[in-house]
Amino acid sequence: MSLEERPDELLQKEDWEHSKTHIDALIDGIDTTSITTTFQLLFAVNLVRGNRLIVNAIIRKALVSSGQVAKLAALGSILNSYIPSVGSLLVEESTLRFLEFFRSNNATGCYIMADLVSQLFNYDVAHEIVVLQLLHVVTEHLNPHSIRLTIYILRHCGKSLAIVAKSAHDLVFESLRTYFQNNKADKRLRNEFEAIFELRKRDYRNSPRKLQLPPCEPIPHTFFINFDDSLTPKAALDEFKYDPAFDRKDEEFAKVKSNATAVQSSDIAPSNLIRVEDKTQASELEFKKKIYLTLKGSLSGDEAAHKLLKLKVRDQDKSVLVETLAMACSQEATYSKFYGITAERLCSCHRTWKKAFEQVFKECYETMEEYEAKQIRNMGKFWGHILASDYIGFEVFTHIHMNAEDTTSAGRVYLKFLFQELVLDLGIEGLKNRLEEPYIQPFLANMFPFDDIDKTRFSINFFTAIGLGTLTEKMRQALDNERLALEEERSETYESNDEIEASITHKDQTSSTWERVHRLRQSRRAAADERRIENRRRSKTPTRRRSRTPTRRRSRTPTRRRSRTPTRRRSRTPVRRRSRSPKRQ
Repeated sequence: MSLEERPDELLQKEDWEHSKTHIDALIDGIDTTSITTTFQLLFAVNLVRGNRLIVNAIIRKALVSSGQVAKLAALGSILNSYIPSVGSLLVEESTLRFLEFFRSNNATGCYIMADLVSQLFNYDVAHEIVVLQLLHVVTEHLNPHSIRLTIYILRHCGKSLAIVAKSAHDLVFESLRTYFQNNKADKRLRNEFEAIFELRKRDYRNSPRKLQLPPCEPIPHTFFINFDDSLTPKAALDEFKYDPAFDRKDEEFAKVKSNATAVQSSDIAPSNLIRVEDKTQASELEFKKKIYLTLKGSLSGDEAAHKLLKLKVRDQDKSVLVETLAMACSQEATYSKFYGITAERLCSCHRTWKKAFEQVFKECYETMEEYEAKQIRNMGKFWGHILASDYIGFEVFTHIHMNAEDTTSAGRVYLKFLFQELVLDLGIEGLKNRLEEPYIQPFLANMFPFDDIDKTRFSINFFTAIGLGTLTEKMRQALDNERLALEEERSETYESNDEIEASITHKDQTSSTWERVHRLRQSRRAAADERRIENRRRSKTPTRRRSRTPTRRRSRTPTRRRSRTPTRRRSRTPVRRRSRSPKRQ
């Protein structure tokens, strides 16, 4: 211990280090623990004395883990209701750090601090003036980077800002609109601009929801920004400083801790809340009933669409509304264009309605067997009217497989009325032109197949039977080309077969000739062998004696001239030169 340090100062320093270790550990582990649990465990140390440690830990955790900013802001909101000094210091430090990052062009830190200030405003820790000052700083000199930052802030706190400061909120959007009207922006930035205006139009319906907090009294804090760059964030919030009012803060913290024990220990994270699921579908039936009464209480399709849009149906419930609309149309005695006009107005309002109609179209086709004949007719005309209006594209035909295995009688009747309604609205030539557009061909491959002859014939027969054979000209041409190709292949096959048979016949003839020659040679050899054996049998000399005597050379004289008497030597004079005349004396 140095001479300058007093005993009470050393005690305060040890307490400060202990509080710092405890607070840092709890804030770092907020990812896996609930906010209520973290809040209760924090009261193990004096938070009135360690308010700077809490603020430093929250900001440090936000910069490291940006996904936990909303949770950190919610924790700051609870602490602020019991210890206002924590909320005031947190708003001041986060605002000053935002300005520091903004001036130094630190995009990452700037976006994180903007998110933290926005969440503090959402949880009633920061006053709306703080957010408006930040927006003023960002929109003072608009450029693509500041535009993105402004959109980011509005996306996180625009809903709350529109409630408490509607005029200022609208002025920010007007400045954005003016910038995009007077300047050229890239496609990505313009898409973000359109998205934030669409979010504003829908009252920020898809913005992140606030976490459920225990009952606490909100105490918003205001911090005014000095634009002369004289304000800077505190460099070392976790640095120890001697506190003369150390004992008084212990008494103050004891009162705060006694009040904080009333906080319930239930987990407030949305993912851990107990959700009650209504399996009786009572709410869905009530919603369908409301839609049906709205349709029946309207005199025109425009009026019905206007009333339905005023209900502000959620995106996940729009398919239920479309299904109710289609069912109401099917219950009519005859098809009424009232429902088709209502569908047109809904589809033209927002692109999410188009997705809902496409989904219900697929479901209706798959369950068409459940409807009666009158309902099938009305459904076919209803969907044909919507497709003819081009609010729903022919891409929905990708779910239809025109063949005997994948279609039903009810589905084919439904398609018949659908295409007849298309012809009635577009004309046969207009329908044909739309079906022949290049971009739509991949979606029609199943309904107008070319890869299988049987499926092609089935599709041709179906459209010909309903009077739309004109739509099958390409399939007929492809079928004829396939038939010609098959005939050519068949003729070539026949020719090759004839050549093969001729070669086989010639080969057979050659082989039969050689077989006859071979048999003749074998018969001759057999006859010669038989004669040789017969001659051996005629000899009187036993075989064993003949084999021991030496062989003598056979005479070349024929057998008939051989004799046992000695032969005399013949004259070599030819016979024709011999004469019988008497010798001269």
